[in-house]
Amino acid sequence: MNSPISEALLLHATATVIDAQREKLPQVSAPFRLPDPIGVARQTTELGGLIAELGDEYLFRADASAPQEHTTHAAEAFANTIGSVAQAASALGTVAQQLAFVARTAGKRGEPGYEDAHTDAGQLIELAVETARDDLAEAAQTLRTAASAVSPPPAVKVQRAALARSPGASTASPAPIATAVAVAAQRAPARAR
Repeated sequence: MNSPISEALLLHATATVIDAQREKLPQVSAPFRLPDPIGVARQTTELGGLIAELGDEYLFRADASAPQEHTTHAAEAFANTIGSVAQAASALGTVAQQLAFVARTAGKRGEPGYEDAHTDAGQLIELAVETARDDLAEAAQTLRTAASAVSPPPAVKVQRAALARSPGASTASPAPIATAVAVAAQRAPARAR
């Protein structure tokens, strides 16, 4: 099973992936421009893949026969994050619906109600993008908070590092921290897809 250090590293790495997804969303600022429908579709697909990966992380920990506290804490964080990322994906679904409406009615300019309908669609899109950005920020914060909770206190980290540098450590197996960092580093890029 994963160590507290490897869990913390994976939680931080996953939060970074979510931050990258958030940065792909349009900025909500004046004047707001309608996002590209293809970009919205791609990002929705990417969030779906991220939800599946988060589900796998939760499953991996939930399936442990005798999970340690750091494992159950990480499992809870991944489960909570699934909800936030799913809400962001749902908000992007609203964006896609409104963009489809705008595209379908583009040829009806000048007809009664056209301007009001398009103004309303633009406002809904802006609100949905802002909601998606907030949901992804919450997801990343949930993971970072969990990473802080599962990490050993700084004094323990310093003690482990000192033991790893001690003269007797050269014949022992690699330091747990170095091993955990290496394992987490190998796992994180695979999940970042």
